[in-house]
Order: sequence, then C-alpha cells, then structure tokens
Amino acid sequence: MRIGLLEDDASQIELISLWANEMGDQLQSYTTGKSFREALRDENFDLLVLDWHLPDTTGIEELDWLRGEKASNTPVIFITSRDSEESVVEALEHGADDYMVKPVKKDVTLARIKALQRRYSLDEALRDADSSSDEKSIDNNVIEIFEPYEINEAECSISVNGEAVKLTNKEFKLAVYLFRNAGSLVSRTFLMETIWGTRADLNTRTVDTHISRIRSKLGINPTIGWQLSSIYQRGYRLFKVS
Repeated sequence: MRIGLLEDDASQIELISLWANEMGDQLQSYTTGKSFREALRDENFDLLVLDWHLPDTTGIEELDWLRGEKASNTPVIFITSRDSEESVVEALEHGADDYMVKPVKKDVTLARIKALQRRYSLDEALRDADSSSDEKSIDNNVIEIFEPYEINEAECSISVNGEAVKLTNKEFKLAVYLFRNAGSLVSRTFLMETIWGTRADLNTRTVDTHISRIRSKLGINPTIGWQLSSIYQRGYRLFKVS
C-alpha cells in the first residue's frame, strides 16, 4: 500500500515511516500543503495521513481540496494534537475517515490503517458487484433507480425526479448505503464503522446529523414514497411506503 503523509514534525514523520516500513508499505512524506498538492497532481496513494497544523495550510483545507477540487475518495486519517470533540466532528464532517490524537500508539495506528484498507477494498468489490444490479445506462454513466431517486455513482450525485441534489462525500455514501439496504435496520455502530471507518464510540451524533441532512436534502417522507425512521437505541431504517 502507498501512503501519503502530510506532516511537518520530523520525529512524527520518522515514526510513522518506520511503522509503514514494518508493514511492507511505501510512505512518502510532505511538510507543506504546496508540496502535498503538487505531488497529488501526479501521484496516487491508497491512504493519506494528515496533520492539522502546517506551515502554509491546515489539514482541513487540504481535505476540502481533496474532496472538492480534486474529487478524490482516497481514505484519510487525521493524526493531530487537537483533541477537542469539535475538531473531531469538523474533520469527519469534511470527509475524513478516521481521527487520532497524538501521541499515537503503534498497534492502534496500524490496526486503523488496516481497517481502512479492508473497508475500501470491500467497497470496490461491492461496487463491481452492484454494477450487475437493476440499472440503466445514460451517457455511459451507471444509474441505479429507487423511484423517484436516481443514484449516479460515476458523478457521486443523487437526483430526485430528475433534479440533482448536492451532497457531501459522506452524505452521498451514507444515502447510497441506506438505499441499497432499504428495509433493513442499520445500527449507528455499523454505520460509523462502515461509512466512517472508525470506532463507534467516537461520535454517534455525527451519524444523527448526517441522517437529518440526508432526510432534508432528499426530501425523504411518505408523500414521496419513502421513509427514513430512527429506531430508538438501535439505528435507522429506510423503507418504501405505498
């Protein structure tokens, strides 16, 4: 696995590089946002590790660039000294997949990296399998139909009655997962581990917030034929209604 590290602390770079080498992974480090962006215009990584505070930028700014302008879905782990709940929520809501507070421990860090690697490998396999499901082709884009919703995975968009709705990366992933598992009860714990790739006790309010936004942005309600219900102390269920 190829890992890109954005970090300006030499001791932290040396430590994570050592751990990566022990796993047999290749790690390339960058100390500024400028060098980081220049590298990513030409190189691809399987995982990115970001610090929050950097000489010329912040990890959040680089994450926004990745998820926005670069339109990259590469998994991202924050490793930073910022330990407030607000910082964790901000990073996850901007599209981070995991968040760790310095100083980090070797075994936990490597386990998190491996978990993200497994999850994204599984996502790719599921996308390949889903391509043979109920779909139609428009301008070479694969469209999944859940009337009146259409999911365009190639463009990471969901349309309602033909009108595209703008969603964040995590909102899109969460909505797609719920539609593909319509009728099933999905726990907050499972969603945190599957969509965010992190432990469930990190911040379950993040899931609640994203569910609320999806329900609002997509107009999910019985009058449109769908309902997204919260099941007390258990999770959520998206289901078709007559």
